[in-house]
Amino acid sequence: MIPGPEYIYKCPKCGNLLKNESVMSGNTFGAKFYSDGKAISPMLPENIILTSCKKCDAMFWLSQLKELGFIGWDTSENPEWENADELELLNITQYLNALEIGIAKNKKAEIFIREQIWWLYNDRIRNDQKIFKDENDELIYIENINRLKELVKPSIIISIIKALFNRNVNKQKLTLAELNRNLGNFEDCMKILKSVDDKELNVYRDKITHECSKNNKYVFEIVY
Repeated sequence: MIPGPEYIYKCPKCGNLLKNESVMSGNTFGAKFYSDGKAISPMLPENIILTSCKKCDAMFWLSQLKELGFIGWDTSENPEWENADELELLNITQYLNALEIGIAKNKKAEIFIREQIWWLYNDRIRNDQKIFKDENDELIYIENINRLKELVKPSIIISIIKALFNRNVNKQKLTLAELNRNLGNFEDCMKILKSVDDKELNVYRDKITHECSKNNKYVFEIVY
């Protein structure tokens, strides 16, 4: 991985200076792929899409901020930029707060946030931790998955149209099947998986089917 310049932004609420690292060149060497669709690559850091200001806690989509400039490898246009706060990925509580304050203005934005929450819960399993801290934590997880199921479930008409022009519908089906498996809805999961037929995705289908047959509802690594 070759790091790129650090881009500088300003918090839209308090004016605090913020910086975000970039990658000039990365790759998926050594990446791990999981049943929930997440890929973790040591040579390709996760992009920051939605983040917050460390000074005032304001949340914002990074794409909606204007770049003030960037810090290069040798020099900076403004010495003050060097002390700007580093932008970070959000945690579960912050993503839930983002939903509460209505930062998701459309279906795509809500899917993104709820998928991040789903993945962060699954990260606990990936890191050999307990997935739930208490009963309330589990209820939040279940509520999020049920809402995500509604959002990603394609209608019959949309499914037909997408099937004619691209493969996204099969990816949606895999996500929907995995969400059902995580809830322990194994029969629904198997039913959805049987409708997936794509040579690029069948390895996911077959491995999720296998884990579903064992009544395993937790995320697992897809090993080719």
